[in-house]
Amino acid sequence: MDYAAEVADYGRYVLINVHGELDVVSEPRFREALLESIGFGDRALIVNLRDVRFCAAAGLNSIVTTQKMTRGLGPGVAVAGAIPRVRKAFEITRLDRVIPLYDTVPEAVRALLDSA
Repeated sequence: MDYAAEVADYGRYVLINVHGELDVVSEPRFREALLESIGFGDRALIVNLRDVRFCAAAGLNSIVTTQKMTRGLGPGVAVAGAIPRVRKAFEITRLDRVIPLYDTVPEAVRALLDSA
């Protein structure tokens, strides 16, 4: 499956729907989508990985870098919808302690906006 990402502004949060594989080939385009989302300002950022089948260290690093760049600017960054194999990458690297993981986008929206 080819990589694709759509960035959508929903007012209080920005949603990035990611499709395909996050690897060293797709990471520069993924990073670009993340940077675009930061441009919306102090909104919560939710990365929907429901349609991602593989996430290499490069993809994880991009999410962590974005989280660091947005620290203090708004409600934060969260990941939603990660399949077990992708979720395990966050757990093995202990990034689930830094980046909150939610089963669905609505859960992530509620959690981030309720904490703001």
